[in-house]
Amino acid sequence: MKKICVSALIFLSIYIGYGWCVEDMPPIWEASYTKTPPIIDGKMDEIWEKAKPLTVTVREAIGGGNPKPVMLRALYTSGAFYMSAQWQDATKSDMRDPYVWSAERKEYERPSKPDDQFALEFPMAGQFDVKMLTLDHEYTADVWHWKAGRGNPAGWVDDKRHIISQKPIRGGAEYSMGGHGAVYIARIPDGGAPSYSLKPKPAAFEGEIVDSFEHGQPTDSLADVRGKGLHDGKTWTLEMSRKFHTGHDDDAVIEPSKDNICAIAVLNDELYWKHLVSQMITLRFAGEEALSESHLWNFDKETAGKPPKGFSNQAAGPENPGRWKVVEDKTAPTPPHAFAQASSENSGDRFNLAVIEDTEYGNLALEIKLKAVSGKEDQGGGPIWRYQDPDNYYIARVNPLENNFRVYKVVNGNRKQLSTANLKIASGEWHTIKIINKDDKIECYYDERLYLEARDGAFKKGKIGLWTKADAITYFDNLEVEGH
Repeated sequence: MKKICVSALIFLSIYIGYGWCVEDMPPIWEASYTKTPPIIDGKMDEIWEKAKPLTVTVREAIGGGNPKPVMLRALYTSGAFYMSAQWQDATKSDMRDPYVWSAERKEYERPSKPDDQFALEFPMAGQFDVKMLTLDHEYTADVWHWKAGRGNPAGWVDDKRHIISQKPIRGGAEYSMGGHGAVYIARIPDGGAPSYSLKPKPAAFEGEIVDSFEHGQPTDSLADVRGKGLHDGKTWTLEMSRKFHTGHDDDAVIEPSKDNICAIAVLNDELYWKHLVSQMITLRFAGEEALSESHLWNFDKETAGKPPKGFSNQAAGPENPGRWKVVEDKTAPTPPHAFAQASSENSGDRFNLAVIEDTEYGNLALEIKLKAVSGKEDQGGGPIWRYQDPDNYYIARVNPLENNFRVYKVVNGNRKQLSTANLKIASGEWHTIKIINKDDKIECYYDERLYLEARDGAFKKGKIGLWTKADAITYFDNLEVEGH
């Protein structure tokens, strides 16, 4: 385990200097609801005019000096949180430890050079604090760590956890507190591959300074947080976004129905303990949408071969009920499991329904990932909502055999088409259907694009679930709902 000594002088400055961040009330950072999300490109779309700005002060983590203002804004949709931060920085540092050409040695060297950074963290467990070098508290925090020279070129943010403890922890560095004890700090990346990796040193001259990282697509939990920052010569403008519920155990859940404690940090050409931190901040979601309840089913803790807890197998039409069960699928959006209608025995107007019994929603935003696997007579499927019984509900479905996307209401077992769109539907690939139903207005999205709109007031509220027809074998994952 790495051991680092913190001198008695620094130890005292930590406890004296950290007094600045002890406030009676954390500032309120208000998030405003938006139906249309901002584009994460660092350019501050007009949609940000909806957001109420909040200026918070960040100061040196050790000592509390060098105060600097940071302008924060926050927006949210039915399922995701969006934030922007703007702070002054006269020197743009957007390469971390680049290769620098040595004319004398005729080769590249790689001296240490920090890149500009920003972090937003949310508590996960323990007694959250902005102090990391503390003998008073132990906690785990979810950290969104934006790095100008690493994740930023490809538009991603490092997602990690900070674990602070007074006991040795796996992967933690030991910080000796000048004879007063020790603090152990672990910085643990989330699961998956990051958006950048070190590339080999160039063998020949390619320029005086060469980026030492290759940039690409992250995977798994490291692909949860999008982020892009732009520097205008004086100021950084950063945008970040993440779903409220990612379905990953290594992420904090953001609850729009209640206050969420968080904090920020800024590093301008700085490393490690020279960063600037804020006091605690209260993130509050404003507007009627913030009163919604949200839930996510990703099936990864369920037993393969069995239906998930809380789902009932319903049927409408002749022949047999469908066969719904959890299956293993390494390609699932959140592996290793998906939820499948696995029977190919039915035909005709046989509707296979999986209903979540302990649900009731009126206005809602409902999202599901699905993959059409097979079916000679029918393929695909989709979500159902405001479900009353097997003969009365709303359904939006895709069908790769017909290459269309449709929304229906089913009343007394009879389907009535409310809207349709012709588009190419690829089987064997994961896609997303999202439904927004507010009062009598229905909007249906396919892969984040709005295709269907309708108005109907046949059903005011009801259960939610999943639907396939006839012999369609379809896999589903990450069923997410937010609503009243």
